[in-house]
Parts: sequence; structure tokens; C-alpha cells
Amino acid sequence: MNITVVIPRPLQPACEGRAKIELGVPPTSSVGDVVQTLMALYPGLRAFVANEKRPMKQHFNVMQRGHVLYLFTSTATTTTAS
Repeated sequence: MNITVVIPRPLQPACEGRAKIELGVPPTSSVGDVVQTLMALYPGLRAFVANEKRPMKQHFNVMQRGHVLYLFTSTATTTTAS
């Protein structure tokens, strides 16, 4: 099965500048399987995954519509009281 992954502009440098990536995956693949494949092919995406050493400042979310996966980014902002 072919999946199209739409990459938002802030994540494109981590994906060799690509706005879309076409992947051939087994028909039983889950969204998680596709994301794992993306991170294996484009290790720079791991910088957008929070862990114990790196709290989440910027991350990506995933939405699926049919055979198209959309990645979304969100940058956390901090506000300071005046």
C-alpha cells in the first residue's frame, strides 16, 4: 500500500527538504509503523520527540485521512509575567 506523508515547512529540513514523502508499506501497517519508518529514514525527526533528557519544546502530531498522513508542528511558547 502506498502512503503519502505531508511534511509541514518547519519539519522539512529534517526530511531532506521534502514537502511530501511517498512510502510503500504493508497493508497491515498502523500509523505508528509509518511514523517509525519515517524516523528511521529521517533521523532528524527524532529531535521533535520528547524524552526524559529533552522536554518537549517543539513536537509533531499526526493525522490520517485515507492513504495520506499529515504531520503538524506546534512550538510551545513560554510567557513571563511583567
